[in-house]
Amino acid sequence: MSETLRDLPADERAACLVAERVLGAKAIPWDVGGRDGAVDAFLIFPSGKRAAFEVTKLAADGALQIDSLLGKDNHAWPTPGRWWWSIEIGSPRDIPRLRKCYARIAMLCEQNNANSPYILWRRNFEDADLNWLIEESDSEMHGYPSIAAVDGGLKRDVMVVPSGRGGGVDRLLLGLRSDLEDAFSRPHMARHFDKVARSEADERHLYVPLHFTALSFNVACGLMDGTTLPPEPPPLPTKVTHLWIAHQFSRRVLLWTPEGWQQHYPYGNLSAEDGSNGQEED
Repeated sequence: MSETLRDLPADERAACLVAERVLGAKAIPWDVGGRDGAVDAFLIFPSGKRAAFEVTKLAADGALQIDSLLGKDNHAWPTPGRWWWSIEIGSPRDIPRLRKCYARIAMLCEQNNANSPYILWRRNFEDADLNWLIEESDSEMHGYPSIAAVDGGLKRDVMVVPSGRGGGVDRLLLGLRSDLEDAFSRPHMARHFDKVARSEADERHLYVPLHFTALSFNVACGLMDGTTLPPEPPPLPTKVTHLWIAHQFSRRVLLWTPEGWQQHYPYGNLSAEDGSNGQEED
């Protein structure tokens, strides 16, 4: 990896390395030194052709913040009682209060033989934190009486993870274009599209590290597991000529060009070179 890329944020650095591998181009950081409205980098091809290159993550509201906050705790909080517990976080706003009250709620549940705070709530159990958790928060707690928190020398911390999702799998990616239309309508995307469109270059690329929550569950799973190319072009502004989609949990990167969709498997030992999988928070 060139020394010039080492000063970039992790997601931009990883994106540049992927583009270099796939295209055989050289990435030159550009949004440096206080340049106003500059794209993140330019790709210089052996032919002399130049491509503007902009990187922006897509995720559901709050998803990156939840990942960051829970990652600092290794997705584990101290176990409060006899049972093993899990907590699913639906909003980053819930975390500060839940950190303070989860242990007491868990102990109330264990004392009343309830494996979920919802059971106590249904029993009209009067407790302000319990009522907040069920009625106002977007998070859930589950206890497992058959799994001991402490089992000999093994201590199981409370597992704290983002709320899960479910559904089918869109293996043909029939819903990708519609999902991208919704994602690209988010306010922050207009700024990135504008930066790319205004750049003086032969090509204009937008590279999107895609968090699992950014699109519908079925399309996200199709991108993660599938090998099928999307059947429709992406909904790009006219001047944006190329789109990269790098799913958080896939080794495949999709690339849209004026000739259609391509798929590439560029990572190899990228994480060893870069110290990143391209999905880290700035």
